[in-house]
Amino acid sequence: MGESATGGSVSPVRRPLVPLKECPYDETKASECRVHWRQLLISSAVFITWQNTANVYSSYWYRHETLTGNWWERYVNSVVGYKFSVWSDGNPMMDDYIGHPLMGSITNALWIQNDPKGMTLEFSNTRPYWKSRLRAMAFSTVYSTEWKLGPIGESGVGHQGDHLSYEDDTGRFRNETGFVSLVTTPVGGTVLTVAEDVIDKTVIRRLENFNRNPFLLMGYSFLTPGKTTGNLLRFRPPWYRDSRTVKANSFWSDPPEPTTTFSVSSSAEEEASRAGPNQEEIVTSLSETGVVRPVPQRSTQQSTLPGGTHELGAWWGLALMSGHLWGEAGNVKYMPIDVRYSYRFLLHERWALRYSPEITALAMIDWPTPEGASPFNLRKRSYGSGLSPEGFQADFFPRSRVQPFLKQ
Repeated sequence: MGESATGGSVSPVRRPLVPLKECPYDETKASECRVHWRQLLISSAVFITWQNTANVYSSYWYRHETLTGNWWERYVNSVVGYKFSVWSDGNPMMDDYIGHPLMGSITNALWIQNDPKGMTLEFSNTRPYWKSRLRAMAFSTVYSTEWKLGPIGESGVGHQGDHLSYEDDTGRFRNETGFVSLVTTPVGGTVLTVAEDVIDKTVIRRLENFNRNPFLLMGYSFLTPGKTTGNLLRFRPPWYRDSRTVKANSFWSDPPEPTTTFSVSSSAEEEASRAGPNQEEIVTSLSETGVVRPVPQRSTQQSTLPGGTHELGAWWGLALMSGHLWGEAGNVKYMPIDVRYSYRFLLHERWALRYSPEITALAMIDWPTPEGASPFNLRKRSYGSGLSPEGFQADFFPRSRVQPFLKQ
């Protein structure tokens, strides 16, 4: 004879989540300790796009070779023509032994910051630490190989390997390929990553305790360029750390938490009568068991506007030719990278005025060389930087999230 049960249900017991700090030592293969592949691929795509953009912009030959001929056929020829039997690729030593290891430290950082088994680890002579950094080196090896031989690397953008591009010291023409960067990128990058971990643990930690002014924190970030660039590629502050909280002591920090008031009065009515009718409501309460429960006070400040009184930002621009307003030079290319600060000193219902100085961190200009120059050097480049202490900005509709502005 069957029986039926009503009013009851059985739900599976959920296992507790593994804390991020425990992921390096987790043996259960918990899903929360697996690599964040989506974010890793997004950050890597942003980085390789930036690399290709810099190459295409800065070199006439990258643009010419990429857009000339059958792209797929030339890409295949680039891979087949790559000189694996030659160590040097003809690039300057700074590129091969400084630039490529720095690139490797950046790609290592991309992996580490998306690998829960390594993102919270600081330098230590332990198995989890070295295993994490070797996994990062493996990712950098894959990234470096794609950069040299992949369709969205130098074989596909610039077609290095399928044509002669320079003449070496012996008078032979070379195609600017070699084995050196396939080694120095992951191996040298891992050496730099470990060095940055040591510096972060022994030096930067102490500097953070000394002063957390945002400008000083920015200065500390230059000691660990791989980590800093990795943070920027995931839209974090340059000084961000997964292993600890690093927050600037300034108006860039989060606003303070609401003030909490505690009371041991016998009843809420006594507190209300003590405050008086014209005072702010006392936001404390006493439970029936006599335990005081803190309740956050209601903020007396008005809601903040989008943006802030102080703002810090950066922008990048590209001019492929100058216009007709002050002259024309169609063959001259200009690229500025600027950092700007602004202070809002006047606020109106429909507009606001800001003082807005700017620093040109890097400006690059290139122009064609005179006729008769070497066929491998048809353009020249020059770099510079500067400061513009006088600048003003007019914002319109300051209470809106989208604010048109004019800047002088």
